[in-house]
Amino acid sequence: MVSGMLEGAVAVVTGAASGIGEATTRLLVEHGARVAALDRTGRAKGPDLLSVAADVADADSVERAFAEVTQRLGPPDVVVHSAGTDDREIKDLVARQRAAGEPVLSLPEITLDRWRRMQAVNLDGSFHVLRSAAARMLELRRGAIVLVGSESGVHGLGGLAHYSASKGGVHALTRSAAVELAPFGIRVNAIAPGVIDTPMARRTKAVAAGQVPVPLGRIGDSSEIAKVALFLVSDLASYVVGEVVHVDGGRMAC
Repeated sequence: MVSGMLEGAVAVVTGAASGIGEATTRLLVEHGARVAALDRTGRAKGPDLLSVAADVADADSVERAFAEVTQRLGPPDVVVHSAGTDDREIKDLVARQRAAGEPVLSLPEITLDRWRRMQAVNLDGSFHVLRSAAARMLELRRGAIVLVGSESGVHGLGGLAHYSASKGGVHALTRSAAVELAPFGIRVNAIAPGVIDTPMARRTKAVAAGQVPVPLGRIGDSSEIAKVALFLVSDLASYVVGEVVHVDGGRMAC
């Protein structure tokens, strides 16, 4: 890709302390952006970063973080929202069922608290970030926002219904917001990663063991999602609006 394609742009990346968010942060800095790295602790590390604490499940926390970024760097031109969560205990239950050769059945164990926490982080968090970003971009009448969904938001993921539902909501939110904000010069798109080597994905035992089938023959790297995010927020994607881009080594083609 062209180096320096985001020269001088103000970028916000959530979930910036690890995984896809960390890789995206590094890549945007390499391409000239002034990056605000948001995570729950405010301890995202790296050269030339503004590290800001934000809990995406808390609308006030997100708004305070965007206000701080705007005050210190200026209004954001680019936002990549990659913060999210899964459910370790339900993942462990599913792994035990599969190891025992039993049918996967987790729905009875997904309590209302588990359901609400998943939606609060993954879906509500996407809305909070989108709303705070759009409020500032509307003043500029320009900007690019990328939300990170999941392949599981498209096809059923047995054992993690609450996760699949949250990510499917992210995809729907992306398309609706894209239609609404496009007339104001703001492009909204999403990425649906497949099996990517991240700390969260490694908590799935099949992923950690390399047992998930991928046509390309390997699981993906966080940097491969970051490259697509860079494309989507850059002028190379100036006519791309409302898309959910699958980056999955061919899994959705099966």
